[in-house]
Amino acid sequence: MKRKIYLQFLFLFISSLVLGQAYPDRHSTSYTDSWVSCQQTTSPNDKREDGHWIMYDLGDQYSLHGSTLWNYNVPDTTNRGVKDIVIDYSNNATDWTELAEFTAVEAPGSAFYQGDEGPDFDGVIARYVLVSILNNHGAATCVGMSEFRINATITTSTNIPDNDLDINLLAQPNPASAFTIISINGNDAKLNYSLTDMNGKLIRQGAITEKEMKLNTASLISGTYSLTVYNIDGKKSILIHIVH
Repeated sequence: MKRKIYLQFLFLFISSLVLGQAYPDRHSTSYTDSWVSCQQTTSPNDKREDGHWIMYDLGDQYSLHGSTLWNYNVPDTTNRGVKDIVIDYSNNATDWTELAEFTAVEAPGSAFYQGDEGPDFDGVIARYVLVSILNNHGAATCVGMSEFRINATITTSTNIPDNDLDINLLAQPNPASAFTIISINGNDAKLNYSLTDMNGKLIRQGAITEKEMKLNTASLISGTYSLTVYNIDGKKSILIHIVH
């Protein structure tokens, strides 16, 4: 049966909660703890063919980052689990942007199962996430999945200080197509970044944890974007040109 699942903000940060059980990420082997689709239906994305899909409504716009996927974990039927999937994201459930295709690992059918690393959303801003299943691990009809957990932070309009941040900021290659490497030198304090288009619309947002950060640009439309690196002390911005 097809159903829309609303992913609550609580689950996005479940790793930070103090839970009573010793292994909060383990999944049971019961089919009642899984999502299953046995009938193909019309996709919310009109660019996708009819098929098996699941759409998450986060309830608000979030900056999305890494994820974990728990596949269908029922013993002897783990081949129902999703294999090749396509991830799309949107802010209105009408206009969709493809993030990437992804191949999910078949679950072991074990009560000790703690999931596998899923796709990295690289800080994109979205309210809706659509998972379209292209095939599974061998079952004829039904497809299933246990859980898809996304690390996220609420998008903010925090006032960024007007004064310049004393750092060296470089993007290479620039212009970029598939990706660009953001290099930062001269500041060891905690930094964040935001990527906006020329109309000021926030496209991506997140924290910077290394001196170099890979910014995936394949899903961005051709044009010029402003990348701002900032903290409480100030900001530094550069223009990034995307060509495809």
